[in-house]
Amino acid sequence: MLVAAITLLAHWLWPILYPQPVQIADRDPGCDLRSGACMARLPQGGTVSFEIVPRTIPLLSPLRLDVGIQGLDDVRAVEVNMGFNRVALTRIQAGHYTGQATLPVCTSTRMTWEARVLMQTPDALLAAPFRFEITR
Repeated sequence: MLVAAITLLAHWLWPILYPQPVQIADRDPGCDLRSGACMARLPQGGTVSFEIVPRTIPLLSPLRLDVGIQGLDDVRAVEVNMGFNRVALTRIQAGHYTGQATLPVCTSTRMTWEARVLMQTPDALLAAPFRFEITR
């Protein structure tokens, strides 16, 4: 019983005590998700593309999030974090992931959002930021 409790505690504490390194791609300031997919180059090589459909990015409506990954072989999971919204994407085929999200009503007339594509690999958590504006 004691061994099981220690094992469970160690399993729970390990990620807190020894977090996985995070590698963040540079944000492309010329990216416009309303025009189409944007791409980011990852620090250790490879690229990630991100697209939101419909391109008008309406509030309170279903949005399809599409992620394409090239040059990475061992991606275990892909999520998109947008503020308090964190969406786990489904693998459609090698290097292609999709999911659905909804943006809430903005508190201001114009709001800048950041969609951060998170890719879990055995060695690191990779992140690629993509910014866009919403006007209500």
